[in-house]
Amino acid sequence: MDRGSPGTPPSEPTPWATGLTVSVVAAAVIVVALLSVSQGLAPNGIGFVVLANLLVAAGLAPSIWLGRATPIWRWVAYGTAVGIVLAWIALLLSLLG
Repeated sequence: MDRGSPGTPPSEPTPWATGLTVSVVAAAVIVVALLSVSQGLAPNGIGFVVLANLLVAAGLAPSIWLGRATPIWRWVAYGTAVGIVLAWIALLLSLLG
């Protein structure tokens, strides 16, 4: 087992299956939350929807940035970032029809 240099933790294999599952669940939660908030604010005007989405993304950005380097929480951070992007794509597509 490789212990690396003194003071560094031993390297462990990356849990891809579990990590990707956590990322998909986190993305799904974020997509549902953003779409629900957006649909609830839609009668008030598109400006409120855009503002709410920007505030949610700005509020989550520091957590995503800090979580990307933590071994376990990075999967949640990646899923959250992907969820925000997917929700924005879905909202942009909903404007077409």
